[in-house]
Amino acid sequence: MRTVGRAKPRFVTVTAPPAKAYTLRALLLASLAEGQSVLESPLLADDQLKMIGCLRNLGISIDVEPDRIVVQGCGGRFPAKATDLYVGDSGVTMNFLASAAVFANKPVTIGGTPRLNERPVKEVVDGVRQLGAQVDYLGTEGFPPLRVHPLPLTGGKASLHGAVTSQYFSSLVISSALASRPVELVCLDEMTERPYFDISVSMMADFGVSAENHDYRRVTIAAPQSYQSRTYRVEGDYSSASFLFLVAAVLGSTVRVEGLRQDSVQGDRLFLDFLARMGCRVEWNGGSVTVTGGQLVGLEQDMSDVPDLVPPLAAAAVFAHGTTRFTRIGHLVHKESNRVAAMETELRKMGAAVTHDETTMTIEGRPEVLHGAAVSTYNDHRIAMSLAIAGLAVGNQHIENPGCVAKSFPDFWEKLSLFE
Repeated sequence: MRTVGRAKPRFVTVTAPPAKAYTLRALLLASLAEGQSVLESPLLADDQLKMIGCLRNLGISIDVEPDRIVVQGCGGRFPAKATDLYVGDSGVTMNFLASAAVFANKPVTIGGTPRLNERPVKEVVDGVRQLGAQVDYLGTEGFPPLRVHPLPLTGGKASLHGAVTSQYFSSLVISSALASRPVELVCLDEMTERPYFDISVSMMADFGVSAENHDYRRVTIAAPQSYQSRTYRVEGDYSSASFLFLVAAVLGSTVRVEGLRQDSVQGDRLFLDFLARMGCRVEWNGGSVTVTGGQLVGLEQDMSDVPDLVPPLAAAAVFAHGTTRFTRIGHLVHKESNRVAAMETELRKMGAAVTHDETTMTIEGRPEVLHGAAVSTYNDHRIAMSLAIAGLAVGNQHIENPGCVAKSFPDFWEKLSLFE
């Protein structure tokens, strides 16, 4: 348990953490490449450490040095040293290795925590099977743990759904470049979290491989191709920086964050636009962005492409005047927790008026009645950080299991102390 006290508005300058999504993808792409890659300014949080552990078991030499990671790639064929891969709570590691592990030299099993093993993987497994490889379920059909066999992708056409997450398509597009013949991936519905798929395709190009995105309905990949080793610098993370901006919004503070790219393809950069619409002032100056809190008002927003922003935006919305409504949020039930239900339950403990149904969350702002409470985190880093920052505005907020923030933001509490 950690207690967050009421803070006063102040001006703080802080550096954004390295990007979680970029570091995870860079680790896999560098491992699949031929030769040595150097990843500069990487994030070393729990998910990255789990990915590194799995890749080492697949036979990849990875040296973690101060502010960089050196990866000796395998050229597309993993010389596996172990057969059990444990991904912890990392959904990205599970989904990406569900396809990439077909390039191992022996069968491997992939599993994680009880919560991870409740998160669906049917679409990516179906895709792998359609492209000629073999993956078996070791427990409940459609869910981890998995056994992946060493039958590399032959190629062809795979059709799958993307409404739960774009991670399935990111996994398959990365592995498809190493197939024996060209690949076509078809989305049977409407892909959510599209910016994360954009990151995958963009980073593939950085490592020398191309894929064509046809309006998120079809993706074509010429194959076989080869990933090329390189030195790659990881950019700052808008998802983690959103919590720093959230401080400005709920306290009326001024927060300057350095280390973010204004031209980034990260979808979560939209958090700045959302805060501006809610009444904050946003100013760019070279490589830094400054957010100053103001009188917050509610907003209505489709969140299908940026679901990670729902917890921090909900924390801002309870301090806003008027109604906030988040739509197309059904896929959040499959995250580290059911984030919609979790935020509703915990914000209500603080006195907030929050309701939700299968697709929508509605928040009636009434900041005058909010108070601190003993809140649960559901072992979910984004729930914990959102509720902690809300606590800065009301005081006496007691955060259960504060260590879960290590999944994406290991020094979160250290940075939060700058505002207390």
